[in-house]
Amino acid sequence: QVTVQEVLEEARDLCSKLELETAVVAGKVKVVSPSREALDEIRREVIQTGDVVSAVDVKLLALTLDLKRAGDEPELMTDDYAIQNLASLFGLPYQRIAMAGIKEVLRWEMVCPACDRRYPPPAPRCEVCGSRLVRRPRR
Repeated sequence: QVTVQEVLEEARDLCSKLELETAVVAGKVKVVSPSREALDEIRREVIQTGDVVSAVDVKLLALTLDLKRAGDEPELMTDDYAIQNLASLFGLPYQRIAMAGIKEVLRWEMVCPACDRRYPPPAPRCEVCGSRLVRRPRR
């Protein structure tokens, strides 16, 4: 099993943090950094899809992409729909933990609730009326 350093730092409770650190020390989990190329590729797709993911999510996806390209058979463990969406676009296998998985791959757009104009993400406000945009799946 492999992960990125930020996952260790992100562990919320003391028990989880100790369990992860023990697994690393015991050699059961390796901490690996993704390549710059994979990071850039994932970031470009995040912009294209409009998915909202954290920097840690991007690194996990990039690491999974690197491992797959190296001939390994990685499996991303996540219940996060945005991560599942991006993993599907890259053909990266993922395993749900507790929740149901995604039903279809989505791409997002930003829509003005006042005048219904559409913008590519991550536009924050309508250029015409100034309303705050909302994120919706592209039709």
